[in-house]
Amino acid sequence: MTDMQLYIAAGLPTVAVLVGILMNVSLFNSLSARLLALENKVDTKLDIVASKLAELDNRLSRVEERLSIH
Repeated sequence: MTDMQLYIAAGLPTVAVLVGILMNVSLFNSLSARLLALENKVDTKLDIVASKLAELDNRLSRVEERLSIH
């Protein structure tokens, strides 16, 4: 076995593993960004729902006051 064959036999799998690690890191960062965007959307929707519920509670309180229901 020549030195070049040894370098290829040892180096090629090492390069393949390094490329795999870099791809996994890239995919993880992409997934992380997508989850963060989804979380922001959910938070926005929850804020809207919470404000609508508070508005509904205020309306019901006014109706209760007008009807003298406690």
